[in-house]
Amino acid sequence: MPKFILRLRVPLGFLFAAWYLAVARPASWLHLLLCAIPVVLGCAFRSWAAGYLFKGKRVAVGGPYAYMRNPLYLGSFILGLGFCGILLRWPLPLSAVVIWLAYLLAYGLIYPAKIRAEEGELKNALGADYERYASRVPRFIPHVPAVKGLGTQHFSAELYQRNREYQCILGCALVLAYLAIRYVLAF
Repeated sequence: MPKFILRLRVPLGFLFAAWYLAVARPASWLHLLLCAIPVVLGCAFRSWAAGYLFKGKRVAVGGPYAYMRNPLYLGSFILGLGFCGILLRWPLPLSAVVIWLAYLLAYGLIYPAKIRAEEGELKNALGADYERYASRVPRFIPHVPAVKGLGTQHFSAELYQRNREYQCILGCALVLAYLAIRYVLAF
């Protein structure tokens, strides 16, 4: 995948979010609450991971990193499924189909390329330590139980704050609030 597409990932994500906000509206309170469950779970998973991640300085091996190498992306995928679930209603609007396809396509094409690029950077920065870790821990599908013998790390609230994962929670809360208001006011 060309590097310029990977650089466009964030700006395209904002355009995608704006389009989503223009068309998404829950069918009911129950619908909103059910779809909020994976959003909350995805945020929680990302938050858990952020407390172990010292970007580019050491191999993260604790918490979710003992199960998989990319827990932040899995958390994002899960919370994105929750938000896309808001679009499901009958009759299914064309915009919902297009957003679902775009979402799945982005995760199927862009994120694997992004993960490979990051792994190359980590191999260069962390060398053999990262290569040993990568040879034992799966990329995206969690290995249950956790891979043993990776070392000891504990969750760090300081790392969580440094990684600014609270921004994900705040953003998701604002979108859920917007969707609730949109439902109440029927706009």
